[in-house]
Amino acid sequence: MFERPNIYLSGGEPIEFTFRGRRFRIHAVLSSWRESGAWWNRASDGFYRPDDGSRILWRVEAAPLGAISTFEIEREEITDPANPIWRIRPTSRPA
Repeated sequence: MFERPNIYLSGGEPIEFTFRGRRFRIHAVLSSWRESGAWWNRASDGFYRPDDGSRILWRVEAAPLGAISTFEIEREEITDPANPIWRIRPTSRPA
């Protein structure tokens, strides 16, 4: 089952989040970028699909208590901006 993370924002940017039941504080934003939606679907047949939404991603260093880890945080920009879909993926390799 997919567990929705809690994202804590300041000025629209993530500053803390929960991941697998633990709360992480973001220490550094390593990079941020926007990915456009599936424009190739619309270009090929001209039909809009709700899953064609764009995404904003952040690569961050974050830590609960102890070692800092790296994560990607994604906010999916769907038709209801008041209820975005958030995803978190760890990108650090285990030691």
